[in-house]
Amino acid sequence: MDLLRRSLAGVFVYAFLLPVIFWPIGFHEIQPKLTYLFAGAMFFFSILRLIHYVNSKRLYALAPRAWFTAFAALSLSQAAILGTVFTLAIFDERFFPIIHVSMLALAGIASSALFALSPRIRFGILNLAILMLPAMITGFLSEGYLPLAVMMLVFTVYISGIGIRANKEYRRSFDIEIELEAQRKELETLNQTDALTSIYNRGYFNQHFEDQWQYAMRHELEIAILLIDVDHFKAINDTHGHLAGDACLVNLAYAINKTVNRAIDVAARYGGEEFVVLLSGCNTEQARSMAQKIEQAIQDHKFVHEGTVIPVTVSIGIATTMPKLKQKSSTLIDQADQALYQAKAQGRNRSIVFTEEE
Repeated sequence: MDLLRRSLAGVFVYAFLLPVIFWPIGFHEIQPKLTYLFAGAMFFFSILRLIHYVNSKRLYALAPRAWFTAFAALSLSQAAILGTVFTLAIFDERFFPIIHVSMLALAGIASSALFALSPRIRFGILNLAILMLPAMITGFLSEGYLPLAVMMLVFTVYISGIGIRANKEYRRSFDIEIELEAQRKELETLNQTDALTSIYNRGYFNQHFEDQWQYAMRHELEIAILLIDVDHFKAINDTHGHLAGDACLVNLAYAINKTVNRAIDVAARYGGEEFVVLLSGCNTEQARSMAQKIEQAIQDHKFVHEGTVIPVTVSIGIATTMPKLKQKSSTLIDQADQALYQAKAQGRNRSIVFTEEE
């Protein structure tokens, strides 16, 4: 598609190139039939190229090869017409009035076309050959035109070299752009990911939560927050060491993230030994069901460090709401936090749903 954008200017230049050459010197009065034949053909193919450009996204998505075939056929057709006109301007007496302006136009068109088509250098050189070879070959075969043919050959070889160099620079810049984009995505992922557990971090959660809050408000959807805290985590660190505590958090994140498997839901490390799950489009019963699944997943998961099985349980606070205008998103997190406090107060290893009565 970059090739198409680079050559778009040529669509308009080619449409009016021959009238600019023919009309100022009155060639259309001397040879009206030839003028309208060549100028009309160039304008016709420019219209086809413009139609191709407008429909490019649809055609490229449907059949990339067909898109390029159509592009190449239209471009080379115009190159063939111009190559014919330039050849006639040199060797046909009827075209002698435009010989000087044609030579200038030929040099400009050949250079600009090769540069525009440099992403596909082989195609660009083919386009250049169609422009230059008819006049060049005719010059070699015609008496008295050898110096002109040699000059055209040197010019063609020279700008072909420039085109090849431009192609290499284009590819180099394209590779650099791809590498930079990959690095940008990697940095973006690192900025969104918790370094220890490799799931989303709090910064990403906060942004995603605000986006989902606004979306739920617009579409009148319920959303739910699950705050998950490891029971007696300090005791795990004191008994088994901080490395065991870290391993516990890594395994816990894995168990939670595996359970929260809808693409629209997000599990993140909220801080310390606390995790958070955002459920979009979920009511209270669905949120409670997810909490039970998480509890079961943690119960089924073996937390082992250096051969020692570490018993791990969690407390979960659940809060759901349908966001309303002027309601703060932090309210839902506060409610989940209150429910989590209730779960711990009632003996831990359980999930509690926030209710206004609490």
